[in-house]
Amino acid sequence: MKKKKILRKYAFRFIVLVIMIGFLVFFFFRLDFEGSYEVLRNASVLYLLIALLFMVISAAVKAYRFYILLKPNNPELKFSKFLLPYLVGYGFSVLGPFKTGEVASVEINKRNLDVSRSSSFAALAFFRVVDVIVVLVFFIIALGITVPNIIVNTTDPDLAKYIRNGTNVVFYLAIAGTVLLTAVLFVPPIGRYFLKLTKKILGKISQKASNWLERVVEPALDEYYQSLKFLYSKWLIATVVITTTVLRWILEFYSLKFTLIAFGSDIGLIDAASVISIALLIGLLTFVPAGAGTGTITTEILLIGLLIDKNIADASILYQALIGIVLTLLLAVIASPFLKNKKNTNTKKENDSALQDTESGNIT
Repeated sequence: MKKKKILRKYAFRFIVLVIMIGFLVFFFFRLDFEGSYEVLRNASVLYLLIALLFMVISAAVKAYRFYILLKPNNPELKFSKFLLPYLVGYGFSVLGPFKTGEVASVEINKRNLDVSRSSSFAALAFFRVVDVIVVLVFFIIALGITVPNIIVNTTDPDLAKYIRNGTNVVFYLAIAGTVLLTAVLFVPPIGRYFLKLTKKILGKISQKASNWLERVVEPALDEYYQSLKFLYSKWLIATVVITTTVLRWILEFYSLKFTLIAFGSDIGLIDAASVISIALLIGLLTFVPAGAGTGTITTEILLIGLLIDKNIADASILYQALIGIVLTLLLAVIASPFLKNKKNTNTKKENDSALQDTESGNIT
C-alpha cells in the first residue's frame, strides 16, 4: 500500500515535469532569438533597473510580511536575523507546485531561529490565503476589463464570440468562487459547515475520500482557524499583512509594466495586473513550479492579445523570469552559507559556559 502511494506521488511529479518541459520547449521553439536579442540590445537600462528595483522591494515586503506574523510569538526575533533564513526558504518556494517548496522555511526557521513549526505554519497558511484572495480579485478584474479588450483585438468574429461567452461564464463563477472561498477561510462556522456538507456528499460517492477529509483536512482547518483567531485578536497585524500583500502585488505589476516600457512598449497597470494574475492562476492549476511553461505561454498569449509585439512580449517574459526565478535562487544560494544552526549555537554556548565554570573551580 505504501509502495503504491510512493509510486503515485512520483508519477504525479513526473507528469508535472513533462508538462513544464513540454510548454517550455514549445515556447523556445516559437521564440525568435534574433528578434528578441535585438529588443534586449536596444532596451532602456534605466527602466530595466527600475523593474529590477520593484522586484527587490517586493521581495523585501514579502519577507517583512512573514516576519510580522512571527514576531508576536517570538518577541526577541529581529528582522535582520530573520532575513537570511527567509531568503533560503523562499528559494525553495519556486521549486514546488503551489509554492509547496516554501514549507522548507518552516524547518529552516526552527533550526536557525528557534521559531516553532506551528508558528511558521500558521503564518504561511494565513498569508498564502490572503495571496490567493487578492489574486482572485485581480483575476475577476481581468475578466471584466482586460479580456474584453483582448476580444476586441481578435480579428475572427466567431472566435471573439466564443471567447466572450466563455469569459462571461468564468467571470460569474470566479466571483461566486471567491465569495465562497473568502467565507470558508475567514468565517469559521461557515468553513466547518461547508466541510461537513462536503464530507457528507463525498461519503455517498467515496468513503475513502470522506475519511481523508476527516483525517487530514479537518485537523488542518482547525489548526488554521486557531491561528486565525489569534490574528483576529491582533487586528493591527492582520491589517499590516493585508496591506503588505496588496503592496507586493502592485510592485510586481509595476515591474512588468516598466519592463515593457524598457523594451519600447507599454500597458496599463490594470492590464499588467490582469496578465500576472491570469498567468499565475494557470500555473497554480497545472501544479507547475513557479508557473514555468504554462504561465509563460499564458503571459505571451495575453501580451500579444493586448497588441504587444511578440518579440517584446518574449523579451519581457525572459527578463521577468530571470529576475523572478534566477534572482530568488541566487539570493538563496548566497544566504545559505551564513545560516547557523540555533541548536548547535546554543550547545556551543552551553559548552563554553561549562568550561568557564570548570576553569573557575580549578582556580578556586
